[in-house]
Amino acid sequence: MEKKYPLGHKKVLILYAPLGAGHGAAAKAVEEAFALKYPNIEVKNVNILDYTVKSFRFGLPWAFSYFNSKAPFVYKWVYRFYNNQTNHKNANRISGIVLKKKKFVKFIEEFNPNFIISANPLPRQLVLEAGGKKITDIPSANICTDFGFHSLWYDNKVKYYFVATESVKNALMNNHNVAGEKIMVTGIPICSKFNKKLDREKIIKDLGFDASKPILLIVGGKISYNNLIKIIKGIKRSGKIVQLIVVAGRDKVLEKKISSSDLKNDKAIRTFGFVDNLEEYMTIADLILTKAGGLTVSECLVENLLMIFNNVIPIQEDDNVEYSEKNGVGVKVNNVKE
Repeated sequence: MEKKYPLGHKKVLILYAPLGAGHGAAAKAVEEAFALKYPNIEVKNVNILDYTVKSFRFGLPWAFSYFNSKAPFVYKWVYRFYNNQTNHKNANRISGIVLKKKKFVKFIEEFNPNFIISANPLPRQLVLEAGGKKITDIPSANICTDFGFHSLWYDNKVKYYFVATESVKNALMNNHNVAGEKIMVTGIPICSKFNKKLDREKIIKDLGFDASKPILLIVGGKISYNNLIKIIKGIKRSGKIVQLIVVAGRDKVLEKKISSSDLKNDKAIRTFGFVDNLEEYMTIADLILTKAGGLTVSECLVENLLMIFNNVIPIQEDDNVEYSEKNGVGVKVNNVKE
């Protein structure tokens, strides 16, 4: 049933691009916060790639995933290249080519938002490319979803910035002359379920685990099956009694290999594919082996969960690692032996 809103109600448009899971998760968290705290505000949460040409819509997420995992040196070069405002014109040209301008402008005009929130730099870039004073003058905000700052987040037409830390705020003020009152140090938005107090003993009991023994949570996405097995064998050789939860996530290859392995027969190991209750496993774990995305780090911080990072996306996630290491809550490893 379609929700009814009061006459003259406010409207908020949230835009994201699915480059990794984090940006979409941040957009969803903000949408959820509006529903919980401001139910009279109508919110639309939109994947901006739905308004781009088909080749770009499918090609960009693939390229993002491929280059940061298979050719990180290319990803590093691109990241550095666009972290310079003089090179942003190239991004502008690409935006002009890939945007389905008429379709996007029609959507904006029909929804007629009072405010636009971007959870990536790309959506804001496409809003600007859509052109027209009526659209570009809609008040807007950027949510910066890492513990470092990339210049693509900056736009002189953006009214507010929501950032993770004071250091990101300082980067905006010092490098881009953004007024301090326009920058809110809010932390990175995560879904409310990570803030809920859960029954740790019940979760452990339901898994058939022993509450007196430590639990290591391994989350897929950046770990191969072979390395996973090496880690498990290494733990067993050490003689230490450790219980493991392995979540393959969206990695279908890893999930398939796990499902056809003997891991499911090990009483000290629980394996899963994609789950929507990761907060439960974070609640009971003593340590997590994971990627270093801004959303992931934020979720772990809320859950008081110490982190080991592997296969870090160069430069972009280095800031997240540096923040975690500086505050004594995480450490980066470069190989299985470490």
